[in-house]
Formats: sequence, structure tokens, C-alpha cells
Amino acid sequence: RDGDACTVDGCDSATGCSNTPVSCDDGDACTADSCDPVTGCTNTPVACDDGDACTTDSCDPMTGCTTDPVVC
Repeated sequence: RDGDACTVDGCDSATGCSNTPVSCDDGDACTADSCDPVTGCTNTPVACDDGDACTTDSCDPMTGCTTDPVVC
């Protein structure tokens, strides 16, 4: 065991220890996926605010950030 929450540890009698990286991809384009060696996977929400008061900002889990014009 390497003590790293970002790897899956294993052992093969022919090749020895292995530490395969964990995939933290949650398939959601609205999160930034990463891995902390102590706590494991994190999926932090993406900030989609473009700073333009004339658009409505949102996030589509399939495509990511979207901005739609505000109807005034």
C-alpha cells in the first residue's frame, strides 16, 4: 500500500506491486475533477459566471457552461 488515495494498489506474483491511478472523472462537464492523495477524488463545481449582466449563465452536465442572452 502506498497510502495514496489516488491509486488502486495491487500485487502480481510475477511483476510485484502496482499502483494504478484512480479515475475521478464523474462524467459531469459542470465539475472540475481532481484527486487529493489524502482524501481521494474531488468534483468541484465549475463557475460559469461570465461577468456579463446581459447573459444568463448556467451549466449543462453534458456540454458545460452556457450563456444565454437576457431578454430586456
